[in-house]
Amino acid sequence: MELEMETTKMLKANAVRCIDIEFEDLTYQVTVPKQKEKKTVLKGISGTFRSGELTAIMGPSGAGKSSLMNILTGFTKNGVTGNIKFGSAAKARKLCCYIMQDDHFYSWFTVEETMMLAASLKISNNSMPIRDRKLLIDQILDTLKLTKTKHTRCSRLSGGQKKRLSIALELIDNPAVLFLDEPTTGLDSSTSFDTIKLLQTLASQGRTIVCTIHQPSSNIYSLFNQIYVMSKGYCSYQGTPDRTVDYFKSVGLECPPYHNPADFLLECVNGDFGDYTSALTEAAKKPEWRHDYDRSRSAITASEKISEALSATNGKHCPSQQTPTSSHIYPPPEWMRLWLLIGRCHVQIFRDWSLTHIKLLMHILCAILIGLLFGDSGSNADKQLSNFGSFLVHSLYLWYTTIMPGVLRFPQEIAIIKKESFNNWYKLRTYYLATLITSTPVHIILSSVYMTIAYVMTDQPLELDRFVKMILTSMILTVCADGLGIFLGTILNPVNGTFVGAVATCFMLIFSGFLIFLNHMSDFMRMISYVSPIRYGLENMVLAMYSNNRQDTICPDDVLYCHFKNAATVLKSFGMENGNYGMNLTILVVQILFYKSCAYFTLRRQVKRQ
Repeated sequence: MELEMETTKMLKANAVRCIDIEFEDLTYQVTVPKQKEKKTVLKGISGTFRSGELTAIMGPSGAGKSSLMNILTGFTKNGVTGNIKFGSAAKARKLCCYIMQDDHFYSWFTVEETMMLAASLKISNNSMPIRDRKLLIDQILDTLKLTKTKHTRCSRLSGGQKKRLSIALELIDNPAVLFLDEPTTGLDSSTSFDTIKLLQTLASQGRTIVCTIHQPSSNIYSLFNQIYVMSKGYCSYQGTPDRTVDYFKSVGLECPPYHNPADFLLECVNGDFGDYTSALTEAAKKPEWRHDYDRSRSAITASEKISEALSATNGKHCPSQQTPTSSHIYPPPEWMRLWLLIGRCHVQIFRDWSLTHIKLLMHILCAILIGLLFGDSGSNADKQLSNFGSFLVHSLYLWYTTIMPGVLRFPQEIAIIKKESFNNWYKLRTYYLATLITSTPVHIILSSVYMTIAYVMTDQPLELDRFVKMILTSMILTVCADGLGIFLGTILNPVNGTFVGAVATCFMLIFSGFLIFLNHMSDFMRMISYVSPIRYGLENMVLAMYSNNRQDTICPDDVLYCHFKNAATVLKSFGMENGNYGMNLTILVVQILFYKSCAYFTLRRQVKRQ
């Protein structure tokens, strides 16, 4: 009882603001690919979605349901004309959230951890202390019947539980408007009914809830306060579910007895009984089929009076659109969100064994294998060609094992990023910076472990400056591979990104300076090699081992002549005698900055793209 009372006070302090959504003469045009003319998707539609009501947008495929939803949520802005009004409050659109059709979460976190992180990203400590935040989360989970799954990983939730968790996450900051895209898709009939019943309850607290739905059952259909039917870009009906049959009867379409009104509605607008689009569009403009506005407003006013009288027990006060609440919940500053996202990324890295444990094990095993394969090539004058080959193996191994995971990283998370950034959990640049800060040390550690083992086992010179240069080169090359990987992953799908990444690696191998030495290339081909990061990585490894007056390597007694005994001979033979370690390192750093910057802008484009 004490928990409920304290939570009620918190909810009342940040009461739901009543926001009506009104749109008038809304038109949306898109350019058809390979054609000059434009296609009109929405054709001058108008409507009102009121607070305290659950509205369903229905219609056959291609009717314009998703287009209308995307325009109202702000996903689509280009090609739109008409007027859209979100209440009378300034920046009212920021009080809205969008719950997408598919429910995506980080699988390694529990329900409670996911809720706590969302609360921390949405609510500052000054607005609500951590203790009160926990009470609020417990109450939301209890309301949505998720208390028993608090300690369950998100990946193990059922479809209905995932949908309720998606709703719970957005209820943390008490939004005034909820948009949902097909909330019953993939759910059984019982779970679908429970989900819509939950939305009806949330709407009755003063929220404006709008969702698209496809062919609901009669039980679910009756739960909606308002139905908005679309057909061929027009509005064919806007009114209550119980008036649907009378409405279609008025234009000569009579519903058979015991027939689901929702099914009959879709059959009519789909043209199963003839083309009634024009008649339905004109009939939908008549006000008698819509809600009685005065009656709706008076009902909400009465609800407000009851809420104020019983505020100690229910806390469902809905302030007017003009009057702000006395207490507000403010989001934390962006630097705090950055810190929270860094923490989430760290937890994910350490819990996901495929990200760290397997990679570390494989790096150790491969380093040992390569060390055994090349043996004493680092000190044996007769094996210097093999030693040069080992540097190429190091470069290719570090490059290839980093670029491929980079290609796959953001495609796996793009749905989560889109949901969280659009609903104002954080700015995209904050998330991107957090991923860079957490992933870079992992690449540095893995490459250092690999190179240390390989360096020692191949009997390279035990000189600190050479060892540091080799480690530094491997680190920078690995981070560069990650940059190119995430860049490809943000402009291509995983299949094409993997293919292009492999082809790019082959291209870089050809121009690395090993298969054909740099001094054997034509001037034009040598210019092309300047774009290959592997070329700079390989050259720096060679320079680290053979420059700065290295002593001659030992020629075995059973070998008559060792041509590559002298380090200067090695550099000259491979065309690297004029190589500059610092310049190569600088070029790699510039490429890292270029790839990472391009990846951010292409990621932002992906998030904003429909």
